[in-house]
Amino acid sequence: MIVAVARSDPGRRCLSALAGLAFAGLTGCAQLPLGEPAASFNNIEKAGRSGTAPVAVGPFRLDPDAAPGINAGLSVRSNVVVSPIQGSFAQYLRQTLITDLQAAGLYDPASPSEISGFLTDSTLDVPLDTGHASLGARFVVVRLGKAVYDKELKVSASWPSSFVGMEAIPSGVNQYGALYHTLVGKLLDDPDYQAANPK
Repeated sequence: MIVAVARSDPGRRCLSALAGLAFAGLTGCAQLPLGEPAASFNNIEKAGRSGTAPVAVGPFRLDPDAAPGINAGLSVRSNVVVSPIQGSFAQYLRQTLITDLQAAGLYDPASPSEISGFLTDSTLDVPLDTGHASLGARFVVVRLGKAVYDKELKVSASWPSSFVGMEAIPSGVNQYGALYHTLVGKLLDDPDYQAANPK
């Protein structure tokens, strides 16, 4: 799961959450919510190095060309991974971005620059050998009414997947959830984004 705060020890929180997911995996047909977004220390550092100005965060929604189901839930061995924020992975990405920007001092609802987003990809596959997850979004930055940045970014992960559901399911959910911070970090590292929103 995602760490509670930027510098907190994630161990205790992860163990508790993963234990709950493992139990849910045994029962089948359970809804497995991601953890509430919490600041990533890596992304706080990235934001500090980015040289970018504070931004507002606008609407996030499913991309019109994306499959409707990817925003609502992901099936994992008879369980369904869901977002705790309005049941929407697009909203989960939005809140992850806000949380990281706030922690870095770069979130300002009154800023003349605003980031909005469109969820383009969201997958999680936990078979019996190698797990795979992916996440993608198109980010748009508008400054004083003019679009200055419009780019789709994608991230993915692969990992050994166990035959045992009580091991494989929590591991897969953990890997998928981590991609939200990875995607925000990719945005912060993008030279085009940095050029579009300088201090």
